[in-house]
Amino acid sequence: MPVVDLQVDRKLICPNFDGYKLSFEPVPVLRQSLDRFPLRLEPHANQYSLLHTELFAKHNLLFSDPWARNNCYFMNASHQLLMSSYNEQEGQPRQQRIIYEIQRADHGDGYAHVVGDYNYTLRFISEKYCVLCDGMLTYMLLDTGDRERGATWQLLTRSPVTPNGIERGFVLHDARLDVVQERKQISLVAAHIGRRQQGDEFVSQLIWSRWSWTDEEAAAAGTWSYEVCQQLAAKGSIYYCAFEPRAQSLIICSNGELQTPAQHKAALEAAAAAAQADAVALYDWEQSETEVTVRFTLATNATRDDVKINSTASHLLVEHKSEILLDGALFAHVHEQLTHWTLQSGELELNLKKRQPKHWPRLLYAAAEQREEQDPDLQPPLPIPNLEEPIEDCDLPMNGSDDIKMVRFNLPKACVTHTIFLGATPPILCSTLRPGFPAAFATRHDIDAAIWLQQYQPARPDDWSVRHEGQLHAFGYVQASKEQRKFVDCCPQLDYAVICESYRHVFIYKPRNEAASGLRNRNGPPVVIGKQHLVTLPDDVGEVLGLVTAPKVIIILTAHAILYLQV
Repeated sequence: MPVVDLQVDRKLICPNFDGYKLSFEPVPVLRQSLDRFPLRLEPHANQYSLLHTELFAKHNLLFSDPWARNNCYFMNASHQLLMSSYNEQEGQPRQQRIIYEIQRADHGDGYAHVVGDYNYTLRFISEKYCVLCDGMLTYMLLDTGDRERGATWQLLTRSPVTPNGIERGFVLHDARLDVVQERKQISLVAAHIGRRQQGDEFVSQLIWSRWSWTDEEAAAAGTWSYEVCQQLAAKGSIYYCAFEPRAQSLIICSNGELQTPAQHKAALEAAAAAAQADAVALYDWEQSETEVTVRFTLATNATRDDVKINSTASHLLVEHKSEILLDGALFAHVHEQLTHWTLQSGELELNLKKRQPKHWPRLLYAAAEQREEQDPDLQPPLPIPNLEEPIEDCDLPMNGSDDIKMVRFNLPKACVTHTIFLGATPPILCSTLRPGFPAAFATRHDIDAAIWLQQYQPARPDDWSVRHEGQLHAFGYVQASKEQRKFVDCCPQLDYAVICESYRHVFIYKPRNEAASGLRNRNGPPVVIGKQHLVTLPDDVGEVLGLVTAPKVIIILTAHAILYLQV
């Protein structure tokens, strides 16, 4: 499997950047009241896992239009989709307009939301179409008309996310419109938090589906046909999920191993075979919190010269007169220096010292399953160039066993074809920079934030890489210091980046500060200093529910108002 390296473009790095200077220039904040409060759903008592918390807490309820950056949309408590727009020439917001109203018949089961359903999600796929997921069971394809003029939207088709309708509650991650062989094709991927059929663990399930435009007859109007292409699952959080151009592959960033239902079934069968092998093995074993003891019954005249034992941190091999009694990988790592064995009256006993005190469900682990822990001695070093560099929260992993990877899952091959290893730090932000292109993502590069964009070549579909699109100077460092951050985004032109907390505070970072031009260190070259703005929101607007960035304005949706920050 090819491993893709993140190759930094040195031309985008500013070696003379000397941090951000707090600016006392006021940032105008325009307030627009709401006739009805935004619709926001809360999790059910049964939705208590970390995955549920992330899905509800990090959901951006304000949806941006990549083709018209000054327009944004949100759903109110009456299930009406409203458009909020900013007039850049006049510097004032336009009046809000209701452009679509959800009817009860538009929902898959004909009922309204209940506690535990997810919020609406909206994704624009062209200048004319958008996809709306109701958070319950249904996708809706809408014809938006001329969005610049605020035309009323029309429903084109409606389809259930899964044909069986067993699962309930979906969040649309990405949607994409492509023309394949002169036929329109809309690819969709939605997330659902569910339980494994075997076991009591929550997983992030991804449903990859597709709308295709088919002409029933030459003279008749065409129809949209819907099909589910693939279902994937990851035991962990989904940090990034987007299609590549032509939607033959899905790019997913997660801290859990990505599996198809067939791969998960194979892993369960391999684990069952390993457990059965343990049951019929020529040994028995027992364990304590810190040790494992394995016993073999041999002939009473057996000597130490007849026994051959090869024990490593993760593998154990036991032979008696060239007969293999045990050969396999241990369920978890042990201290190989502390392993010892004795042979007395035909009974061979091995004592293994566990590296981490925990219960082992079996002695050996199957080759098809993922080892539950990693050797602490084999952990990669922290991503810190040297001890003199500043250490922030994003330098330290939340869980020592997390290994965050970005993978490319190819649908025709039904497997992962490319991998990017990100260590223990998830992407800093994900943002759509250009309409029609996949969302860009940012990773920590020293103290900066490097912006990456997928690079796809139609002539060579088996090749895939990412391109260094831009650099947010020192933003990786300042982002890590904001522990109360809720939304992190950047301008499409990368002129500024913004960090928004749940209440009150918005931090705006501009890499270029024209007022600080010409500064230089003593007896050194000129330096570049950025500008930082701290905006304190009114205390009566409530919690921040969504954020959208445009070249000259930041639009923030709160529980009681919409705010326009003129940057």
